[in-house]
Amino acid sequence: MIPLMIDDQYARMPWDKIDAVVFDVGQVLLRFRPTELLQRIVPDRPDLHSQLHSVVFLSPYWVMMDRGGATQEEVLAAMSTGASEELLPYIRRIMTSWNELEEIEEGLRALRACKAHGKKVYVLSNYSREPFDHAYETHDFFRLFDGLFVSSHHLLVKPDPVIYQKTQEMFQLDPARTLFIDDNPANIEACLRAGWQGLCYNAQGKLDAFFAE
Repeated sequence: MIPLMIDDQYARMPWDKIDAVVFDVGQVLLRFRPTELLQRIVPDRPDLHSQLHSVVFLSPYWVMMDRGGATQEEVLAAMSTGASEELLPYIRRIMTSWNELEEIEEGLRALRACKAHGKKVYVLSNYSREPFDHAYETHDFFRLFDGLFVSSHHLLVKPDPVIYQKTQEMFQLDPARTLFIDDNPANIEACLRAGWQGLCYNAQGKLDAFFAE
């Protein structure tokens, strides 16, 4: 039998069965939607959005940045190589502006509920080094966490099984009593395979419903 997500086992958060809650950042605590970012950062050229989405957000160089194997400037240079003259200024504009992200209140309510119930809370996120450092300084909610495991700091990215093992070891987590919240199904599958509890935040209102008192 395959492991079940926690919200398929319980209608509400079973506080007595969980000791620690691990949060992804993008699309759980901070809104990261490339299509919306392109609308905000490049409002003057909607005709280029599709190309820019592919060149920037779907690029393997983006993954290298998250893994910590390349700096933002190195990735910008790589993305710009071979790009048309028309795209070059917009690639730079995106790479220097994308990290001004809006907080997701629903995710923050879940985080505060976990703290109110005395649970340990941690971050496990794919995030490049310089942008994460900026986000950490910008958003006060990071101070609520008991620990942070950021991909670029450890040269690992989700859903590599090793990243769950390393997080578990670093924070001395009991996998069966650890809940991971992420928006990416592949990352939740990996956490379930690692023996963790998982909740896929793939619909607005899902966290509010699950953490409702």
